[in-house]
Amino acid sequence: MALAALATTVAVAFSAVPPAQADPADPWMDTRLSSDQRAALVLAEMTLEQKVALLVQTGGQGVPELGIPAIRGKDASNGVNLPLGSTALPVGVALASTFDDRLAVEYGAVGAREARAAGHNSVAAPSLDLARTPWNGRLWESTGEDPLLTGRIASGQTNGIQGEDVPAEAKHYNVYHQETRRGHVDAVLDERTLQEVYTRPWEKLVDEANPSSVMCSFNKVNGEFGCGSRLLLTTILKEQLGFKGYVQTDFNAAHGFDDYAAGMDTSGEQLTFSGANLEQAVLDGRVEEARVTDAVRRVLWSMFEFGIIDNPPVGSFVNPMPAAQALPQSMIEAGNRVATEVGAKGTVLLKNDARQLPLGGDVRSIAVIGSDADHYIDGGGSAAVATPTRLTTILDGLTARAGSGTTVRHAAGTDPVSTGDTLAGPAPIPSSVLTGVRASYHRGINSQATPAWTTREEKQINLRAGLSNDTVNTSQVRGLPWPLPVEPMSVRWTATLSAPATGSYGLSLTHLGTARLYLDGELVLEGDASGYATDTVQVDLVEGRPVDVRVDYTTDDPNQFDGGLNDQPGAMVRLGWTPPADVLSPQVREAVELARDSEVAVVVARDYTGEAADRADLTLPQDQDRLIREVAAVNPRTVVVLATSGAVLMPWLDQVPAVVEAWYGGQTQGTSVAAVLYGDVNPSGRLPITFPASEDQPQEMGVASPFADVDELSPTTTYDDGIHIGYRGYAKAGLEPLFPFGHGLSYSRFDYAKLKTKDVKVADATKPRGRDRQPRGLQASVSVEVTNTSRVAGSDVVQVYVGTLPTAQDTPVRQLAGYARVDLQPGRKGKVEVALDDRSLQYWDERADRWVTPTGTVAVYVGGSAAEARLAGSITLR
Repeated sequence: MALAALATTVAVAFSAVPPAQADPADPWMDTRLSSDQRAALVLAEMTLEQKVALLVQTGGQGVPELGIPAIRGKDASNGVNLPLGSTALPVGVALASTFDDRLAVEYGAVGAREARAAGHNSVAAPSLDLARTPWNGRLWESTGEDPLLTGRIASGQTNGIQGEDVPAEAKHYNVYHQETRRGHVDAVLDERTLQEVYTRPWEKLVDEANPSSVMCSFNKVNGEFGCGSRLLLTTILKEQLGFKGYVQTDFNAAHGFDDYAAGMDTSGEQLTFSGANLEQAVLDGRVEEARVTDAVRRVLWSMFEFGIIDNPPVGSFVNPMPAAQALPQSMIEAGNRVATEVGAKGTVLLKNDARQLPLGGDVRSIAVIGSDADHYIDGGGSAAVATPTRLTTILDGLTARAGSGTTVRHAAGTDPVSTGDTLAGPAPIPSSVLTGVRASYHRGINSQATPAWTTREEKQINLRAGLSNDTVNTSQVRGLPWPLPVEPMSVRWTATLSAPATGSYGLSLTHLGTARLYLDGELVLEGDASGYATDTVQVDLVEGRPVDVRVDYTTDDPNQFDGGLNDQPGAMVRLGWTPPADVLSPQVREAVELARDSEVAVVVARDYTGEAADRADLTLPQDQDRLIREVAAVNPRTVVVLATSGAVLMPWLDQVPAVVEAWYGGQTQGTSVAAVLYGDVNPSGRLPITFPASEDQPQEMGVASPFADVDELSPTTTYDDGIHIGYRGYAKAGLEPLFPFGHGLSYSRFDYAKLKTKDVKVADATKPRGRDRQPRGLQASVSVEVTNTSRVAGSDVVQVYVGTLPTAQDTPVRQLAGYARVDLQPGRKGKVEVALDDRSLQYWDERADRWVTPTGTVAVYVGGSAAEARLAGSITLR
């Protein structure tokens, strides 16, 4: 949730000076005791008033007289968001692309160190939302589509966070996979899918990282809100998984005091169900005090366990919280190093025909093309977006790496992308064609006749309001001033349209709400408020004969603002065009000429997504597909660098020799991209998601675009794909994606040989072992010999998949069972042993209500992606 963007007032009294704190002699301050023992001791001394004071999620004072500070959390899934800047790390999907558990630990530690230095004692991270749908606006925050990969990377990140004595708040539990109508959508799925797919990464997180807290999500699951589901919060999370920490709501995601009985522990941001209101609810009998006591015990355990009481962050007992200071230079340098390593290791080389890459030192001229190649590329609308302490754009990075002997020039090619570009429909008219755009914004519906609330110059008529178009906005296109992003409005745009050539042009209005287009004062196109739509008209335009343009728009669709702050479509409108086939905008023509005059053309293509803003389609916005085709037509050495939130379609793929996916690469994105393109870093990133070949492929597997429900208040999303999420579904349906899960090329070549497996005695898996007398598990593993047969040192990710299990139950055709990175010098070989995750050899039995290990033979595949099996063998479970 974009908390930083919301002006929420919490009615809590603040003291101007630090209050009295606990006596070090108090028994709960004895560090020789366990966290459980210490929590019990202090809990016995607490009054009801003190208990509810500790459960204030934001803006509270804690219980300083007992030495207990308030909860002071901060978003930090991709680096902590601090007002004076922090390390802007590459996004979660980039981290997942590294397949590097060790690096995930370092990644988590960066945000935690910086958060603690700023006085925060909890961070909202990591994100475990599986990438079920490629249209998800927050996919970039996630760690991919596979439960095992997500569980391992999230566990590493959490261990990194909590290793710095900062509690981690993992999010968003559970089954949270779309932004469209996220506060009302009902995710409907069967028990097996819930347990086997979506709860599985949370199980691994609890087992391997012991997170301090978990954030429950906005949406419903099988008819119950996530923060009010006893099944999710108590039965599964706290009892089945053994989670010891506390459950905290997402922003105002609680729906009543009954949520405490379900297992919610703290509610916020507002005090509707916490603070004095919670105290009164206990006194009135609406909430059992025993449940409040348990919630407090969980918070106290977290604070003792992760050093918040023994080693509180600076200013912990000062209210209000002191303003954050600038981070020390040594901390900035350390964060920068991790950001660079993650960015480089997470960059995925998708295509490299004829060894176009790496670039050689003999290249003397490079055209860098892309509207945001010289800008910070990140998502928006989320407090997970950090403000960089320093920034190296892709243009900066390539220029610095190329050196003085190489000319590097830049052309935008298109207009910058923004939240408006998450809409489907024809591309917006470029600013080189539509000039002098002036917007008058009016608060309220059909209010163009009233005085404008604000007016401003804009580049295009291309608007999507909402949380991703407010102050947390990394686009070059300015966000709307508050409160316009979240309230009804009417807008009038005026501009001049100058056709680049004489011909017949398609003009379009893509809109939710009523929109009208006037040319030279005449109404030529009108779209009503009957749902999201694109209306078009064909007009003849003459080069050199400007046309006056006016667009009137109002947000009068019946469901446009019916979902509350977190959950409303808001304003959506675009004036688009479809020019004649041979007509290019002046911006594209400039880029083409620069590419023609350069040895190498690097096209930086991107999208822009964010919180509360799913993508309507997978097409690169601002007609970047056309830009790439035109550049490639004049320069055979065209390299496409994708800086995207997730998968995009690539209709130009056969026309370019090399494609790199760099994601949203954080503050050192330019350094990382340049290092990979020049070969200073041998690419080793692997896709943690599948890139579909068409919009239809996910839908063939039972995954519908959530944007289709944008103007429906309470939609239902049925998980028809069941256990076959992502690449599993492609394998089951026999679909060939554009790029499979796990795909990634290298400048090295690796050969695999000598696959060895060993059978597993299932009965032995339940035998207790070690001091804690826990079951030993299956302990399945495979080994393979990997040889670097090239002349370049490199890293490979050995991926092990299992086939269908020996049972009558439906099980995946392919399922990631384990992975390991290996670094090899030229000509060297190494034996790589990969432990197989127990759950990959088991399935959830709904009747038995538990995991079951079948007996029989299971196929094992070792390769470079979910679609590639270089070696095959089997394991017998007996």
